[in-house]
Order: sequence, then C-alpha cells, then structure tokens
Amino acid sequence: MPPPDIRLRQLLASRKGAWSLSLLLGWITLIAVLGLLAVSGWFITASAAAGLLVAGAYSFDFFRPAALIRLAAMTRTAGRYAERLSSHHAVLALLQDLRCRVFGRLAANPVSTLQSSARQQHRLVADIDLLDRFPLSVVAPWFWASSILVLLLAFYFWLSPQLLYAALAGLVPGWLLLPLLTGQQVARLARLDADKAEERRVFLLHSLQLRVPLVIWQQWQGRQQKFAALDADYLQHQAAQSIASSRLLLWQHWALALGFLLMLWVAGPLLISGQLQLPWLVAALLAYLGFYEVVAPLTASFIALGLSQAARDRLNQLGRTQAPESAGLSPLAQTEQWTTQLSLQQLEVTHASERRFDLELQAGDILLVTGPSGSGKSSLLETLAGHLPPLQGRCLLDGQAYDSNSAAGLIGYLPQQFDLFNLSLAQNLRLGVPAASDAELWQVLEQVALADWARAQPLQLDTPLGEHALAVSGGQARRIALARLLLRRQPLLLLDEPFAGLDADSASRVLHSICQHQQDGILVLVSHDVPPGLDPFQDRVQRLCF
Repeated sequence: MPPPDIRLRQLLASRKGAWSLSLLLGWITLIAVLGLLAVSGWFITASAAAGLLVAGAYSFDFFRPAALIRLAAMTRTAGRYAERLSSHHAVLALLQDLRCRVFGRLAANPVSTLQSSARQQHRLVADIDLLDRFPLSVVAPWFWASSILVLLLAFYFWLSPQLLYAALAGLVPGWLLLPLLTGQQVARLARLDADKAEERRVFLLHSLQLRVPLVIWQQWQGRQQKFAALDADYLQHQAAQSIASSRLLLWQHWALALGFLLMLWVAGPLLISGQLQLPWLVAALLAYLGFYEVVAPLTASFIALGLSQAARDRLNQLGRTQAPESAGLSPLAQTEQWTTQLSLQQLEVTHASERRFDLELQAGDILLVTGPSGSGKSSLLETLAGHLPPLQGRCLLDGQAYDSNSAAGLIGYLPQQFDLFNLSLAQNLRLGVPAASDAELWQVLEQVALADWARAQPLQLDTPLGEHALAVSGGQARRIALARLLLRRQPLLLLDEPFAGLDADSASRVLHSICQHQQDGILVLVSHDVPPGLDPFQDRVQRLCF
C-alpha cells in the first residue's frame, strides 16, 4: 500500500497541544488589543463627560477602568511574547515531523524520485519549509478573525441592534465575501511563484556550471538572453501577485470604512434618543478600528495558501512512482534482479570536462576513484547516480541508458552530505527498509563496525541520535547512513568518501564488509587516497585516478 499523501488540513494533527496553545494565546492577545482600545476610548470619553458635571466628577469610578486598561496592556505584551514562543515551538516540531515523514515516505518507496543532488535537496527542504506557513499564515488568521468577529458582533448587539446591522455591512464583506471571491486569484498566482523562482534558479546555476563549454561553442550570449527572459517573466509574475494582493487589501479597507461610516450615521439618532451613550459609542468605534489588525492578515493568508498547496503537490509527487517513459527511457529491472554491467562510453562530466571515461564494470567489480578535492570525483558519482546529465557520452546499465527515475531501486548512493534525523538509531535505519527486523539492523551495524558501540549504549537500538545527529560523531553518523544504505541491498553501490573520519583499523573493517556485501553487485568507491584493507580484493579492483 502506498504511503498516504500529505494533506494540509492534517498538518496540525501531530502537535494538537502545541498548536492549540498557540492559537489560544494569539486569540487572548488580540482580544486584549481590542479591549485596550475599547476600554480606553470609553474611559477617556466618560472621564471628560464626568468632568463637565461637578457632581459627576466626584461620583465617577476611575479605578476599575484604569485597572482594566493596565490589565489589557500587560496581557497584550505578555500574550504576544508567549504566542511567539509557543508558535515557534509548534513550527519547529512540525518541521521535524514533516522532514521525518517525507524522508520516510521517499525512502520506503523503491521507485520514488529521491535524489541527493543539490537541486533536489534544495527543492525538498524549501517545500517542507513552505508547509509550515499553512498553520501560522492560513489557519491562525482565519480562526482569530472568525472567533473575534462573533464577540464583536455580540458586543454591538448588546449596545444596539441597529449598530449591529450597520457594522455587519462592512465586517461581512471585509472579513468573508471579498477574501473568498478574490483571494483564489492571489492563491493561484502564489502557487506558480515557487515554480517560476525554481526554474530561474536552476537555469542560472546550470548555465554557470556549463559556462566554459558554452563560451567555447559561442552559446553563452544566447543563454544570457534566455535567462533575462526568465527573469523578466518572474518579475512580471511577482508584480501581478503584488497588485492582486494590494487590490484585495484596498477593497477590504473600503468595505470596512463603509461600515464605519454607517455606524456613525446610525449612532446619531441613538445618541439623541438616549438609547446609546457617547462613551459606549466611542468604545464601539475604536474596537471596530482595532478589528483592522485582525482582518489585514487574511489577504496574506491566500499567498501562504497558494505556496503551501504548491509545496504539498510537489512533495506528494516525489513519493509516487514516476513514469520513466517521460524522459525517453525504459524501466530497468526491479531490485530483485541484480545489475550485471555498468558501461561508460566516451563519458564527460561536469568539473572534469577535459577527460573522457571509457570502461566496463561487471558484477563483482570494484571501481576505486581517487584524486584531490575539486577534480570532479563527486561529479562523476552524481552522473553515475543519474542525478546529473553527462556533458557528452553515455552511462548504460545492462545496455540501457538510465536516469535516477528509471534506475530507482537499483542504485544505492551515499553522498558527502547525507540526512539523519532526530529519531532513534533503529528508526533512522528503518527509514530505508521499514520492515527490517532487529537482527537485520544488528547485522548491518556489524558490517559498519558500530555493533559494539550500539550494544554499549543504555538504550542500544533505541539510542536517540539528536537533532542533525549531534549525539554521535561525524564518522559514526556517516557509518549509520551507510548501514541504512546496506539494508536495501542495491545492485549498484556508489559511495562518496565513506571512510571520512574513520581510523585506519575501522576503515579497513568497514571496507572488507562492504566488498563482501557487494560481491554479487558493482561497487564504486570515491576517496582521496587508496583506503586501507583493499589488498584482499585486488583481483576485483579497477582504478580511476583524477
């Protein structure tokens, strides 16, 4: 059964307590803001009226209204601070949940489009970060505006039904009708924003990477013109989004201003007839003006909604099976059928364009790639993983061209930058194979020379790794990521500096285990130097020096 899609309405479900506290504190803060305005207006006006009468000045109670004003002012300040703390706590918890959920969803799907390239990692992190805007910028403003509006209308009804009807003429269009009727246009524009920004960014970075061959082939100027067109299109889209948002905000203010004028018009006869007192009218008008602060974020909520919807759709798409035919490639064998041949034919890769690679790797072969930093070793590995297109030539698996989609489930890739989460050791390992038994976990930990360390921990497999794996060393974190990769048993294993941070003895033990693990598949190792412990496997090794 495929993992469930991410749904926006479920984002608050995993941290209901934290979000409920944040919404409550924000609601109390906004009530304090409106209460401060209303009570202050009533107090100033009532004090002035009492001062006009000698007897009234002596009988007017100054203390209780003044105490209410101080209480509202302190509640506003303390509530705002507490709401910020609670909302940040809820957002960080949501980000943790989302990252673990999305990575687990991708890792559990053998044909997902999980990639380790900088482009895919940037897109993945950016989309997850966009989702946290939904609770804060969409749910919270509408919850606060709707609930406070009910209280405000009840207050107007208590003062006078005629005042309520006048307020409704401005509040209902400004709060509900105009945002719902025109906000969808803003949301649609926002959904396109991330796509256009990403298209521009990727085109620029790809152009910079290919600058030398583009200049040589006199294509650089055309590339510049195309980027200028993309940039102009993006800026035009941004301007359209800003205009639509500003227009909605302007219409809201007009509607609210109309309601304010109607309240003044209705209040005249009520004051003359004595049905409404002037201090209460001032309190009602100032509370109405304070409601502007509650309504204003509703316009921005549609931008946040569009961005969240776009991010949700992209993340859900990443976890689904992709049809490789879209790239003109046929699906390769599933994981159960081991790759028997990797062919590089006149291959040129980024950062190593002065070299062409021609070699054949059969099942059981080991390719050791060595050379200094910046020579193009990692670019070669990215190309072999299908994340970067070759500048020239071809990569073939069992005689077929491939990319990361069509070869999903066949290629295991450990880049220099990998992901571990604030979960236990077992949970991090099972992100690759959720159904793995404890015995299998101990087996891969033995292969990466971490079994003794894990047994020495009080919680063993339940040992927490901490945020960004800060509870373990860099070498241990790399080996945990490697163990997670070994659990899946891919026929083609690509390892970028797998022994970084390890002493010679540990590196030799890990290398021996990896070579035995991959004896029926193909192993590609990238390292600055020849790793220790490779001598017993010399008959299987091919070397490639940069």
